[in-house]
Amino acid sequence: MKKFQQRGVAILIALVVIAIAAAIASRMIWDRNLELHRTENLLRFQQNYEYALGAESWIGSLMHQDLGTGPTVSLNQSWAQRLPPLPIPHGLIAGQVTDLAGFFNVNNLAAQGGGVDPDQLGVFERLLAELHINPDIAQAVAAWVASAPAGSMQSFNSTYAAENPPYRAPMAPMASTTELRLIAGLTPDQYQRLRLWVVALPVPTAINVNTAPLQVLAALAPDVTTSALDAILKQQRTGGFNSLSQFEGLLGQTVAVPIGTDSSFFRLHLDIHFAGSRFHLRSLLYREPSGFFRVYTQTFGAGT
Repeated sequence: MKKFQQRGVAILIALVVIAIAAAIASRMIWDRNLELHRTENLLRFQQNYEYALGAESWIGSLMHQDLGTGPTVSLNQSWAQRLPPLPIPHGLIAGQVTDLAGFFNVNNLAAQGGGVDPDQLGVFERLLAELHINPDIAQAVAAWVASAPAGSMQSFNSTYAAENPPYRAPMAPMASTTELRLIAGLTPDQYQRLRLWVVALPVPTAINVNTAPLQVLAALAPDVTTSALDAILKQQRTGGFNSLSQFEGLLGQTVAVPIGTDSSFFRLHLDIHFAGSRFHLRSLLYREPSGFFRVYTQTFGAGT
């Protein structure tokens, strides 16, 4: 009987040892597979990023050839055409370049000598009205980006100090239009509508009348007629304007804010499909006076 008990204990101990060994082996296999997947994802991300950098450099050189130091940037030029999907090993690349000078630069609301630029404020108020957003929001955005005396700064920040969590308005140029989500009175739905027509560029910019969309064109001056806008959009499609007098002639009035037919800032959006993964690169390209392009900022992300 004692021998049978000892044999039973031995079998039990053996089973426990086998169970522990199996658990350790299972954990080791799990960790190994996890490391393999991590390595695979990192390698795939790096491959995507290298493809994106190559496409970014290539498109920048094409834009230099297309635009050079020419006096006009217009929608009928090659840079404005969407890049068709280009095959790469195990995937493809597609892209689009957008002229950012065609949109309203919210940092233009800050006057060069301090305070708010009233002419830019008027354009922004009309743009908000075009988008069915309360024009009073323009004052809040202007106060966010414009420097102000210390006393008024404290009064303005009291609005944001009451938020949960509290924060302060920088009273400095926006680094990104995503800061608009923090503006008092601007709802998430209104932000989604507004962000399509505004930019936050690091220097004051003139609106390029050759690439500005309808909503921005309509906000450049008060009471712009539909017939004038139709004529301007038609001219954009057929080569754009060579002079500002030609544009203001079709508009039927002069424009108080700086406008032009040239651009220095462009956004490049690349979408890469590679080996079952997706990678997005958004680059802010700056066109130097020499006509060469350099990358000002980059944002990127991966998806499925």
